Amino acid sequence: MPDRAERARFIADLHAEANAFGDFLALLREEARALEARDIDAVVQIANAKTQRVGALNALAAHRIAFLANAGFATDRDGMTLWLETEAGTERPALAAAWRALLDTAREAQALNHANGLLIEARLQTNDRLLAAMGSPPQPVLYGPDGQSRNGGPTRPLGSA
Repeated sequence: MPDRAERARFIADLHAEANAFGDFLALLREEARALEARDIDAVVQIANAKTQRVGALNALAAHRIAFLANAGFATDRDGMTLWLETEAGTERPALAAAWRALLDTAREAQALNHANGLLIEARLQTNDRLLAAMGSPPQPVLYGPDGQSRNGGPTRPLGSA
């Protein structure tokens, strides 16, 4: 069973995780704006920031999971809900609100991240179509006097008679 210090850290980490998801959601909104504006430099910077923030979120989630396991609870949402119902005591309303906010923000972040991914995919497909349209059409295969195939027109160098 966790001691008081571990419990206090768990509670602090729960609030930190909820806040971190809020920050991550704000970053995803910034990414959506950059994608709409086609600001590639901003998208690259945001991608790097996202990687760092996801690492921090994963670390906080790992702390939560370890605490719940150490306390004898399932390490999923049901385990967290049960811990709140049985162990949170007088802090239950505030902690339950933080947990709900975390879950709501995580759902919203997941949906926005998916929408941003779809926008990126659409932009990539547009770019692929544009590049294909800008490419030269395939050259017909011609055969020279020696019977060998040659692509394109005459093989005579420019400037010769």
